[in-house]
Amino acid sequence: MALGDNNFTQLFTSTLQKYEKQLVDNVLKAHPVLDLFKGQAKSNTGRGLVVPLRAANLSATGYTDASGTHSTSVSSDILGSAVYEWADTIITPFRVKHRDILQNSGPEQIVNLVEEYVKAASADHGDFIVAELHKNTADFETGNLMPLDMVFGNASSDSYFDGSNADWTPVGGINPNSAGKSYWASSRFEIADSAADVVAAFRTVTNDIYKNSRKRPNVAIVGFDVYEEFEAYLVEKGQYQLLQGGQAQTRFTSVKFGDLEVRLDPDCADDRAYFLNTDSLRFAYCSGEFMKAFPAQPLEGTLDTVVPLASSLTFGTTERRANGVLIRTY
Repeated sequence: MALGDNNFTQLFTSTLQKYEKQLVDNVLKAHPVLDLFKGQAKSNTGRGLVVPLRAANLSATGYTDASGTHSTSVSSDILGSAVYEWADTIITPFRVKHRDILQNSGPEQIVNLVEEYVKAASADHGDFIVAELHKNTADFETGNLMPLDMVFGNASSDSYFDGSNADWTPVGGINPNSAGKSYWASSRFEIADSAADVVAAFRTVTNDIYKNSRKRPNVAIVGFDVYEEFEAYLVEKGQYQLLQGGQAQTRFTSVKFGDLEVRLDPDCADDRAYFLNTDSLRFAYCSGEFMKAFPAQPLEGTLDTVVPLASSLTFGTTERRANGVLIRTY
């Protein structure tokens, strides 16, 4: 007996719900930038993700006299918090055509078709999230997931964060009350290949991060042109095998810059390199809604149905100065 459309959509929805955790893991591991969050992604509630900020050094420590005299003035602005608001829900709606059901009737065919729909849904959903993270700041729209370029902007030149933008809080979704504060600026450099080789450019960014935050980035997500330039440098200098550590490639194409893993991300802009301190990154989803399957919705006036897959996400950092961006010009 042929399985009807209703049976198919019920099976599709139940399969998605059964595989939700597995799909989430697969999406996180399928892309270099999302792989960084696989151990940190967690469910939260509330109007947004609230993260503590370490602003700067207190600069109040010193010697006292025999009476133990000390200052009673208000302490410097060293602690605070940022609120990263939830992006609008990301939806992957799959419309199941009644004709497809008829042409693939029978238990085995239906199950196979369900599996293919599930794979397509998870792949498309993950690709969209990554594309949003790699968007240019200029393409950001209110309600979207904030891209890397925005999260790691520079307060001195980024109107979204320096307080000069009237829509600063609602647009950025962040309100640390830190306009013009140096601690809220990441290390952001635009360096031409004619001005410095790729290793010198890497050093400029990583050293500036360490100078500002006393922290070292532990991974770099880079675009195609930057990665090829770095590979070519290693080959030319005869250091490729040495820096590889003699180990075979694992999940992602990557090489080493000292202790820093440099990962090629095909979704990253070709001229970009993001130097990230993963301990400072935060990635969360609201009330467990990450690739969550919802019941099938019949379409009035048709025999088709829509099965939605949804994610409510946010992305941010506790300390922008522990991260940096290199824009390479050729």
